[in-house]
Amino acid sequence: MLGSVPQCSIAIFSLGLSSRGAGYGACFMSEGEEVEEVLENIALCPTCDEEVGHIILRTKGRGKGVDHLVQCVVCDGVHTVELRPPKSTEVRFTLSEGSDSRQTVIEVDIDEKFSMGDEFDHDDAVWKITRLELPDATSSKHVSANEVNMVWATRCDLVVVRLTFTEGELSFSDRIICEPNQEFKCGTIYLHNGERWRIRALHSGRGRTLNGSMKAGNIRRIFLHLPPDYEEAKEKRIRERGRWRGQEFEGREEHQQKVREANIRKKIRNEDD
Repeated sequence: MLGSVPQCSIAIFSLGLSSRGAGYGACFMSEGEEVEEVLENIALCPTCDEEVGHIILRTKGRGKGVDHLVQCVVCDGVHTVELRPPKSTEVRFTLSEGSDSRQTVIEVDIDEKFSMGDEFDHDDAVWKITRLELPDATSSKHVSANEVNMVWATRCDLVVVRLTFTEGELSFSDRIICEPNQEFKCGTIYLHNGERWRIRALHSGRGRTLNGSMKAGNIRRIFLHLPPDYEEAKEKRIRERGRWRGQEFEGREEHQQKVREANIRKKIRNEDD
């Protein structure tokens, strides 16, 4: 995949580190353990016509690849194994980070295979493939590098969350970058540029909620208001409680006098009975 070391077209497999001939094909076994076969530098021997262990006699660089002069541990035949990186091709990518998108060209191995949902490293970020566009503008779930027209990917290690701040009749916007799993909850206090704001609503793109919580990866926009000061909070609590005993409101004394008179009349009736 992108960001990984290019694979050679012909491979020598190194399953062990020992360069001693006795290490090839040796079996190590102790009581109660399964037999484990240790093989090193496996390559196709043209004389044996099978993949067997080899000893590397000499290595020489050839452009971007190398040539290994090797000796078969079975027939002692000597031959050269050529290792060459695969040819490369340029593929167009559309990389999206929040609401921002940009197009770029990335060089990949010509035999590279792309699949929906694959993740890759590029420009110190991790990206996830979301669409594979073919030359006829259709899409596919799997496609090779020499067949794809455009690869669409979104950043998945970090997400951009847009914010809307409201103070009275004034509003302004900003954005933050955070991890996709960071959680935001309605009603909580959020500190932004040294100021305290209360999260009023969370918008997922499909709808807005005034309650509950949501992870950053699912949030389209966060709406925030300035939290009320002490006096504003006190008045709000009074309004929400309604006209209860002890509350200050217009006509409170007249109301209390009527209640007292009604209680007195009720007490007199009970005594007469």
